Amino acid sequence: MAGPKNLPGFPGLNTRFDHMSKLKVVLVGCGGFARNYLPIYRNLPDVECLLCVDANLAAAQSMRETLGATYADDQFQAAVEADADYAVISTPNHLHTSQASALLESGKSVLLQKPMAPTLADASRLHELCQSLDGVQLGMYMSMLDFPFWWHLREAMRTRDIVGNVTQVSMRLGHTGGLAWSNEKNPLWRFSREKTGGGAFIMLGVHYLHFVRWLLGLRIIRVCAQTENLHCPRIEGEDICQIQAELDHGIMLQLSVAWNSQGEHFAVYGTKGSVVYLDNELLRIHGAESWSMEGIDYSTPVAWQNFTLTPPRLDDAANSFNQHLQFARALKEKKPFPVPATEGLLDMQITDAVYRSAASHQWEDVPNV
Repeated sequence: MAGPKNLPGFPGLNTRFDHMSKLKVVLVGCGGFARNYLPIYRNLPDVECLLCVDANLAAAQSMRETLGATYADDQFQAAVEADADYAVISTPNHLHTSQASALLESGKSVLLQKPMAPTLADASRLHELCQSLDGVQLGMYMSMLDFPFWWHLREAMRTRDIVGNVTQVSMRLGHTGGLAWSNEKNPLWRFSREKTGGGAFIMLGVHYLHFVRWLLGLRIIRVCAQTENLHCPRIEGEDICQIQAELDHGIMLQLSVAWNSQGEHFAVYGTKGSVVYLDNELLRIHGAESWSMEGIDYSTPVAWQNFTLTPPRLDDAANSFNQHLQFARALKEKKPFPVPATEGLLDMQITDAVYRSAASHQWEDVPNV
């Protein structure tokens, strides 16, 4: 950790944390989707929000008021100089590498919004920096892991064999954000392929790239991808992407992402059972035998059974699986972060293979690291 500092405009911020004191956090990026999860810092145990930073000072001030934070600023350097234990970065993709690097080098650990960076080269440089520094860590924020159901399902799949041998995984994540953004009067950073690193896939697909590896404990070996921009001409990248992929043991994977249409599903099909989750509300289960886990009682073997299942709010501090809570706890207890930097790099290696395949119109291998 960096030593204590007395900074102009930041008087008296010299107390370093120990196991009995609160962690001090700075929030970098306070607008957009971040407004859905940053309010958790009002109620996060053992964490004090010191500073809110956003290029839009009004957004930073609004978040400061929401959280009862000490300061707000529109200059990123304020976050670098603040005497804090860690930072949460929720800024556009093209800022991730430079901002995370500066904060890590200042002695702060970092929780970084996905994707790790717009390019594999940037992600590799950031990962190398993490490996070279002592006393700080970089973690990735993956909001899907907030949902207790997925943790219980993973445990049930691994200990009770509820789906048998997985044969196929099907995933789809789509919304109409691209259509809405195209009507904005001013250009958005999401319009730029250079700033995003691509288009809809790098912004949405990374969620499921990580999630499927986490849930099944399997590697994505190779991919074949197709990308198009059908309805969002102001966006340089794709507004829709479809990939086929091969997992370990020949398991087949399909993943679609879109910025031009609504609809989401996640499905695992196996030799003994299948689990299908639709649009963040409807869970369908089919199995050879009855089984149960927390919140689910599958009692009608060899038949589809439906359940209503709603994810928790992203700012729910009472949810023990919340990734902001888990991150802070790991930092406090000096344990590895739930999603370390290496996972962010693996996601970018797969993303890079997806875009290489879309350009070559061929299957592309994913490096085995």
